Amino acid sequence: MRVTHVALAIVIVTLGACGKKQEAVQPPAADTAGKGGGMQMAMQGMQMMALMRAHLDSLGAMQPAQIAAAMAAHQDLASRMMDAMGADMRGMNMKPDSAWAALGDSLRQDLAELPGLSGATLKTRMGAHISRMQRMLTMHEGMMRM
Repeated sequence: MRVTHVALAIVIVTLGACGKKQEAVQPPAADTAGKGGGMQMAMQGMQMMALMRAHLDSLGAMQPAQIAAAMAAHQDLASRMMDAMGADMRGMNMKPDSAWAALGDSLRQDLAELPGLSGATLKTRMGAHISRMQRMLTMHEGMMRM
């Protein structure tokens, strides 16, 4: 059953990465431009949370060869997630603090280095990367609820 979940998550992520290009966010219509109007529609990072959490759970259960095969899709999804969270923050006129910036830098470094790894080293580093990404998701959720 677990293998089925992993395979399903890989298919979903792969199809999402291979599908249509991400459409640009349209500004809210004039009648919703009041305070907070249209903000919920622009919260792409929040909308992607469930998909990203499922993807991270799937990656954590994979063997190194499976992780390597899923790396391109992971890089794409993780980059889009980080971009969307940044857009959410800008939409609320929030500035990233030093902890957010440091965590983002670590995640970008992970995304650059992970594809060059293999075996147990890849599995270990991916586990640390997953923990950092989960921490960023939790931080983002907390900031968006303020």
